[in-house]
Amino acid sequence: MFAFNRLSIQSKIQALLLIVCLVSILVISFLSWSWARAELKQNIFDHLTSVRASKAYQVESYFRTLEHHVETLCEDQMVVRAMQQFNQAYDRLNTTVIPDKWDTDIQTYYETEFFPRLAKNVAGIPGFATYNPETAAARYLQYFYVAHNAYPVGEKDALMQAEDDSEYSRVHAQYHALFRNLIKQFGYYDFFLIDAKAGEIVYSVYKETDFGTSLLDGPYRRSNLAAVVAEVRDNPDRGAIQIVDFKSYRPSYAAPAAFIAGPIYDGAQMVGILAVQMPVNEINAVLTGNQHWQQDGLGETGETYLVGADFLMRSLSRFLIEEPEAYLATLRRIGTSEAKLRLMQQLNTSILLQKVDTEAAHAAIGGKEGTQITQDYRGVQVLSSYAPLHLPSVEWAILSEMDLTEAFRPVYTLQGYLFVTTVLLILVITWIAIAVAANFVKPIKVMIAAASQIETGQSVEVPLQGQDELSELAHQFNQIAQRLHQQTELVHLKERENHVLLANLLPQTIAERLKKGESKIAEAIAQVTVLCAEVKGLSDLTQNRDIWASSDAMNEFVDMVNTAAERYGLEKLPTLSDRYVAVCGLTKPRLDQENRTLEFALKLIDQVQDFNRRHTTRLSLTIGIHSGPVMTGIIGTRWFTYEVWGETIAIATALSHQAVANSILVTQTVRDRLQDFYDFHMGQSWEWSDRTLTTWCCNKQVISDPKSNLDAQSNFSSEFEQEQLNRLNYDNFKNN
Repeated sequence: MFAFNRLSIQSKIQALLLIVCLVSILVISFLSWSWARAELKQNIFDHLTSVRASKAYQVESYFRTLEHHVETLCEDQMVVRAMQQFNQAYDRLNTTVIPDKWDTDIQTYYETEFFPRLAKNVAGIPGFATYNPETAAARYLQYFYVAHNAYPVGEKDALMQAEDDSEYSRVHAQYHALFRNLIKQFGYYDFFLIDAKAGEIVYSVYKETDFGTSLLDGPYRRSNLAAVVAEVRDNPDRGAIQIVDFKSYRPSYAAPAAFIAGPIYDGAQMVGILAVQMPVNEINAVLTGNQHWQQDGLGETGETYLVGADFLMRSLSRFLIEEPEAYLATLRRIGTSEAKLRLMQQLNTSILLQKVDTEAAHAAIGGKEGTQITQDYRGVQVLSSYAPLHLPSVEWAILSEMDLTEAFRPVYTLQGYLFVTTVLLILVITWIAIAVAANFVKPIKVMIAAASQIETGQSVEVPLQGQDELSELAHQFNQIAQRLHQQTELVHLKERENHVLLANLLPQTIAERLKKGESKIAEAIAQVTVLCAEVKGLSDLTQNRDIWASSDAMNEFVDMVNTAAERYGLEKLPTLSDRYVAVCGLTKPRLDQENRTLEFALKLIDQVQDFNRRHTTRLSLTIGIHSGPVMTGIIGTRWFTYEVWGETIAIATALSHQAVANSILVTQTVRDRLQDFYDFHMGQSWEWSDRTLTTWCCNKQVISDPKSNLDAQSNFSSEFEQEQLNRLNYDNFKNN
C-alpha cells in the first residue's frame, strides 16, 4: 500500500484500469473455463455411462443367450443320443487292457509337449504323477486322441476318428464334426459331454489333457470345470444352467477359463452334463467393439472392462492389446511383480492377472452405480463410470473409463486460448490505460504547471474544456488562483510596508534576523560610539503654521537628519521627538567610528543652521558623544522595540544635557582618539558614579545673520546658567 501511495495519479489510474480489467478478464476466463470443464466433464461422464450401459446390456444379453443356447443344446435329442452313446462307448473302454507302450507314449507326450508349455505359466515343476490319467478309458482315449494324434498341439480337434476300430471311435466320427462346427459357429472355446454319475469327460472337441479324466477324483477335480459340474450335480433340475467364474485352467496351459453347464435329460432321467468353456474372445469383442474404441467414442485412452469380486480383470485391457510394451512398463513402474508381468506377456491376457483395486471398482462391486474422477489400475487419473453387472452365479462389475488428460484436452486447449487472449487483452488494455490516464491527468498537469507559475507570483488561468468535474475543478482553480494572486499582491504590499516599518524601527541586520524567525535577540557589543542630541526650539515648527505645513517641515527635518546619519554610517535609535540618538558600530563594526560620529555631529549643526535659514526657525542642538560597550536586544513580546542600553548610552545622554546650544561635548576617550584631527577645549569635570568624568567641547558655530549671531552670543553669555540647568536636568535624569 505504501508503494502504491507513492505512485503518481497517472500511474495509479493505469494500475487501477489494468487491475480492474485483469480481474474482470480472469474472473470471466475462470468462469468460462470452469463452466466448460464442468460441461465437458458431464458430457464425457454421460457418454461413458452410455457406453458402459450399452456394453453391460450386451454382456448381460450375451450371457442370457449363452444360457438359452446351452439349455437348448441340453434338450436337443441329438445331444441326448450322443451323450448316451458316448457314455456306453466310454464304459466299454474301461474294460480294455492298456499296453505299457501306450502309457509310455502318454507320459512322453506330457513331458515333452504339455509340461513345458504349462511350466511357463505356473509356479513349480509339473510332475506326471499329478496329471496321470488313471482309468483305462482315459488312458485309451488320451493315447489315440492326444498322445498318438498326429495333429500338433492346438489342432488335435482335426482328428475325426482314431484307427482303433472301437465303438467309441465310430460314435466320435458320427458326432465330432457336428460339435466341432457348433463351437466354431458360436465361438465357444470347447465343448464337453460329462458323465453325470462318475463326472468323467467322455467327450471334448479340442482334446486337451482333461479329456477322459474324472472331475470327481481325477487330476482336475479342483478346477472350475469340476466346480460347475458339481453345481449341476447339486442342482439337477431340468433347465437349471450353472455358470462359474474365470479361473486358471491347467489343461488350457493355465489360461483363464469360465464354464457354463447344464443337465442332459432323456425323459425323466439325467443322462449327462453338457459344459461349454465360455469364449473370452466374444466377451472382449463386445467390450472393445471389436477393438474399435474410437468408433465407440472412447478416443485414444478410453476402454470398457470387467472386474470380478476379487478385483481382478475379467476382460482384456485395451493397453495390453494396443501397446503391450508401454502397458507392461507402466505396470512395472507402479510395482507389479515381474512374474505376473511375464505371465501376462506369455498368455497375452490381463484376465485374472491385472489387479483393479480402485475406488470405482470397489463401489461397483459393492453394488453402487455412478461416476467419478479417480485413479485407474495404471495409477492414471481417469473419468470413470461404473456399475455392477446382473449375471447369474457371478459377481462382476463393468467400468468405462477415459484418461483425464485426453478427456480435458479441449479444456486445456481453451485454457491456452484464454491465456493467449488474456495476454493480448492486457497489452491492448495497457495501451488504452496509458492513453486514458494521460488524457485524464492532462488537465491536472496543466493545473500543476499553473500552480508552479503561481509560486513565482505570476497571474495564471487554466483553459476550460468540457462540462465535466475536471472543468469545474479548473474553474474553481482559476478563481482560487485569481484570489491567491490578489492575496499575494496584498501580502507583498504588506511585506514592503513591514520592511519599511522595521527599517524605521530597527537596524537592518536586526530586522533581517527578526524576519528569519529569531524570537530572542540580545547581545553585548564591546565598542560603539553613541551620539545623543537634544533638539531645542521644536515648538517653533508648529507656531504660525497649519498642521500640514508643520507636518511637512517636521518630515523634512527628520529626513535631513536620517540621511546624514545613513551617509556617515550611524544607526538611529527610536527616541522621543526632541531627542535624537544614533550609534556607530552597532551592527557593522567601524574602525573610525569616533571620527564618523564627530563628523556627523558637525554636519548636523550645519544642517540645522541651514534649516533655520530656510524655514525662519530657531532650532539648536546640544550633542554628547561617548564610546564604550553597550547591550542591545528586542524588548517585548506582543509590542516590541529595539533597545540599546548601558553606561555608554547614559553618559552620552548626560553629555547632551551638559552641552550648550550648537556645541558638542565628548568624553576623554573620544578626545584622545581624535585630538590630532579636531580642536577640543576642556569642558567641565563632573562626578559619574564612582569616578570623575572630564568632558571636552568641540564647537562649530555658523552665524548666518546678525540676529542669529546675537542669539548665539546671548547663549554663550549665559553658559553658566545653562550648565546649572543642564546639571539639574541630569540629576533628574539619574534619579528617574
